Amino acid sequence: MCCRVFWLVLIGAAILLLVSFKALPSSHLPAHIIGNWLSQQAGHIELLQINEDQSYLQIGLDLKEPSNSFAEWGSFALSDTDTFTTMPLSISFNPTFSNNPAKGFITLLTERNRSNVYLNNDASRLQLNMDRMGDSSIDSVVEYEQLRSRDIEGYWYSQEFDDLYAVLMLDNGLYVQLQINFEHNDELTGMEWGQYQHQAESDEVYFQAQFDDNHQTGFSRYGEIASAAFNVKLHDDQLIFLLDNNEDGVIDTFSRLMRKN
Repeated sequence: MCCRVFWLVLIGAAILLLVSFKALPSSHLPAHIIGNWLSQQAGHIELLQINEDQSYLQIGLDLKEPSNSFAEWGSFALSDTDTFTTMPLSISFNPTFSNNPAKGFITLLTERNRSNVYLNNDASRLQLNMDRMGDSSIDSVVEYEQLRSRDIEGYWYSQEFDDLYAVLMLDNGLYVQLQINFEHNDELTGMEWGQYQHQAESDEVYFQAQFDDNHQTGFSRYGEIASAAFNVKLHDDQLIFLLDNNEDGVIDTFSRLMRKN
């Protein structure tokens, strides 16, 4: 697990290397970039969440090599730029947390890296245009589509006990569970993802982890899937998980999550 102090020092040093732009105040953030954005490619799925409070979350799932999966969380800043007339905004990412610093936006902050990222989007699509050499030439493009929420599918979160607790459920049967706790990050921080099955008739959801970097957190800690069926309820954009772990008629675990974006 990452040490928070280490990453803050790294990030502080890296920010000094970024090209300086005129930053936009948070009150002028374009509303159409706020939301949950999904990029799905062969063998790789990525979520980019852009929030009104200028925080972001990046989750990457490597379906072929699960150990290459990652989660990153931090803040972002938008800047006016005239480098490209069709892309008047630049975005910079300042990670606070990463469970895999070899992946994600944190790699843009390496020594001598002058990467600039430009936005191009409409109401349903977001593009990140990467100028990795800082030479006013786009080297790569990542395109996202807006994540649609339906029934239990979508992004759910709670900040009641942790710095971040989130569950992402996709319509292709994949789920991600992410927990970040800076005070006890070795014990209470972890990411897992895998397959879920929702049985609408009984309102039960079964989780089967394929990747788990901390077995003390997440759904996998409840053991075999056959003995860990969660009963789920939807109410006022809340997703409620109820678990009777030993099937004795008593609820052992209760979690209430809110829909985000």
